[in-house]
Amino acid sequence: MVNPLFGVAEPRDDGSCAIAAMEPGQIPAVGEILSRAFRDNALNRAVIASEDPERRLDANRHGMRALLPVAREFGRVLTASSDGALSGALLSSPPDRYPLPAPGWLPRLRCLVGQGWRVARRWGDVFDELHWLHPCEPHWYLATLGVDPDHQRRGVGTALLDTWLVEVDRDGLPAYLETDSAANLAFYGRAGFAVVNQIELLGVGVFCLERPPH
Repeated sequence: MVNPLFGVAEPRDDGSCAIAAMEPGQIPAVGEILSRAFRDNALNRAVIASEDPERRLDANRHGMRALLPVAREFGRVLTASSDGALSGALLSSPPDRYPLPAPGWLPRLRCLVGQGWRVARRWGDVFDELHWLHPCEPHWYLATLGVDPDHQRRGVGTALLDTWLVEVDRDGLPAYLETDSAANLAFYGRAGFAVVNQIELLGVGVFCLERPPH
């Protein structure tokens, strides 16, 4: 279960994809899935500044090792399983927990050494720029939604998003997210999100989307 302050989503199984809260023992596997899912994203490539996919994958792993324990303790992490294997994950912040607390000094140090000073600094700059674009009113923040490349286009992302939005709508609050892919706009648009802002970071266009309360 996750932090009881925020409740536990009821497990969902639609026949092809089972959604549940992330368990502590799943952190390494979820980190690997998200590292693979975002390895080739435009903003990820710009921040890591490497054409070597293994270098980007390794940098992502270090970031996930620092982020996921904090996200599980203070935020909301849902996992998707297809045919018994983890296939995707969604990380979010409830309205009273954005932004999430920083990881402890030791995980931050390990991440800094693993990613390198320049990569860690660029990620910090990106997060700072995006922070100021968030809505002023309380809102749920969808920080990350990733699907393992081997399971993409099979409804995994939709199952994760729909399950999360049930909890968001229970609060009657808006939801907010960013994406660096124009191809994702239709996906989020079907769930009620609309573009409210756009910014360029390290030469990459980033769309800010908001969904009004339902």
